[in-house]
Amino acid sequence: MRAALLAASFATFALAAGARAQTAVLGEVISTGDADHFAGLRLRTGVLAGYTSPFHYAGAAAQTTHYSHSGWQRDAPAVLFLWRNQRRDTLAGTIGEAGVVHVNGHTRVIGDATWSLRPAAHTGIELLASSDLIETRRALDRATAHAFFGVSAEQQIGERFTVIGLAGHQRFTDGNERVHLRGRLIWLLVPEHGITAQLRWRQFESKQLDVDDAYFNPARYRGWQGVVAMRKRHAGWTWSGTVGAGRETIDGNPQTTALADLRAEGTLGKGTHLVVNASYNRSAGYGTADRYWYRSIGVTVIVPF
Repeated sequence: MRAALLAASFATFALAAGARAQTAVLGEVISTGDADHFAGLRLRTGVLAGYTSPFHYAGAAAQTTHYSHSGWQRDAPAVLFLWRNQRRDTLAGTIGEAGVVHVNGHTRVIGDATWSLRPAAHTGIELLASSDLIETRRALDRATAHAFFGVSAEQQIGERFTVIGLAGHQRFTDGNERVHLRGRLIWLLVPEHGITAQLRWRQFESKQLDVDDAYFNPARYRGWQGVVAMRKRHAGWTWSGTVGAGRETIDGNPQTTALADLRAEGTLGKGTHLVVNASYNRSAGYGTADRYWYRSIGVTVIVPF
């Protein structure tokens, strides 16, 4: 009942927001897998009643995620409110989603929101908030979730360099907490093709060490990666990709990491918007396997009418 009322409220708000805009239908499929042989399949559908572009809409969606691992299965249905109001050129503005999910007899708040500010032409500030389930078998059986709050600052230095720093706090429903620090140095190598070289660094420390092996939880984590990235518009589509490698240190034990991702976003006939993305990341996540890796493949379609 609570989920139905929330969905109705979200839908009413979205309809009011979009009274003078188009209505669009949203569809999304995301498939994930990792080194623990843990798989997830997320299906989402919704209505964007305030749709004027892929950068401006409000609406509501329903989704379900099916998790499986060696004969074990769980389903996590959810309802969410979706919104986006950003400038296409700078992405200044807001993008987010918020709702509730039900798993193994428990209801949790989930969401993901970013508020981007551009106080000056070469300066950016972002406020971030997110909440979601921990996607491991033992954590889902306990309906363990986490919430993350952070702030990042971006400063362009000259014509070719940009520095980004982030500080954040993460809290888990089992009482664990983490403090996160991240940094990124970006060098614009080939401006006409949107090619950059990046140095990425991150670290966190966990307050509570004993989580009964529900998820990966070192006392101290450090990691860096060297990355080459590209972002380019061609034939009305935006293409982006990243490849990189580096090292991470988990409680003093070093190992190599790798990253690759590809994303294509554009418009088909009659205003249909399509996003296709795939990624592979061999570095620490929430899984507990040695030399952990994670892969994801997703497709999102928005059809206005």
